[in-house]
Amino acid sequence: MSRALSLAVAACALALAVAAPASAKTTWLCSPQQSSDPCDYGLTSTVVQPDGTRSTQTAKAAKRPKVDCFYVYPTVSDQKTPNATLAKDPEIKAIATYQASRFRQDCRVWAPMYKQVTLVGILGGTTDPKAAATAYASAKAAFDDYIKHDNHGRGFVLIGHSQGSFVLKQLIADEIDKKPALRKRMVSALLLGGNVTNKAYKHVKPCSKAGQNGCVVAWSMFHDAPPSDSLFGRTTASGQQVVCTSPSKLGSSSKLLPYAPTLPFPGTIGAALSIFEPNQPTNVSTPWYFEPNLLTGTCATTADGASYLKVDGSVLPNPVPTPEWGLHLGDVNLAMGNLTTIAQKQIAAYVKRS
Repeated sequence: MSRALSLAVAACALALAVAAPASAKTTWLCSPQQSSDPCDYGLTSTVVQPDGTRSTQTAKAAKRPKVDCFYVYPTVSDQKTPNATLAKDPEIKAIATYQASRFRQDCRVWAPMYKQVTLVGILGGTTDPKAAATAYASAKAAFDDYIKHDNHGRGFVLIGHSQGSFVLKQLIADEIDKKPALRKRMVSALLLGGNVTNKAYKHVKPCSKAGQNGCVVAWSMFHDAPPSDSLFGRTTASGQQVVCTSPSKLGSSSKLLPYAPTLPFPGTIGAALSIFEPNQPTNVSTPWYFEPNLLTGTCATTADGASYLKVDGSVLPNPVPTPEWGLHLGDVNLAMGNLTTIAQKQIAAYVKRS
């Protein structure tokens, strides 16, 4: 299966480069224009320490954020066609809550529905390049619509994971790296589990310090060195390496700050998450639970060229579905507190500069 999956990921990446334009009106999964959506989720957390003691942590959405976040979700659709429709299925709503809603502390969250390649389309190992092109064109049309009608010159943070990161890294190449005015408004890009390489762009570079703007934050999580046929952390591009930006160098900490909603996750990904992290806290009454002081994350490289965020700790998640995937399912939520801290510092620096 791992070989087939590798081919599927490669086919998606290739097809993104030849995507055709799309003109459909954007269907928003999350937006400030909606009175209630999956990103309007409570931010209070139950803090669960390693010794079992508990406390409550509160957080609030920003009242008048000066920056936007544009989020593209990963592969979660359980629809049975190569491309998903724009229907707001339960698993689509859930992933927006899991990965995007906590960024409301610092930005307005925009998350478009797009015709993503479904789990069937990717896991079958025979991904049609046209399906990946359709997915990219759909997401790009939403971004173009957002810039034209909703951005109004504001700074923006791009946020993606897995397929969402593959989409956004191509979007940066097509729309942002080449356009100084738009590039100047990109606060940063948080592209997790997307194999961004260190020489992907002429102008947009990996972030290297806290509060840096116009740069990319990227990593893929493993607790062991990525296998030789791993899907993430490796590239075949000559003279390049997959980017790993260490949280401790970007104003956060090497201690991972994992947040997860108590909201059940439906469908195939929900089943995978139950295997990924089977010992989740129970009897939690708040929207989130936060388990500090369990895991650390530091960038590491291997002699054969892999680059990854090495996750260590006393209780580690399980690689799902195979070791080739590493801790891909946790790229975002295992470090959610780190990501929001990094974004907060980048946004503050951008607002001050602007």
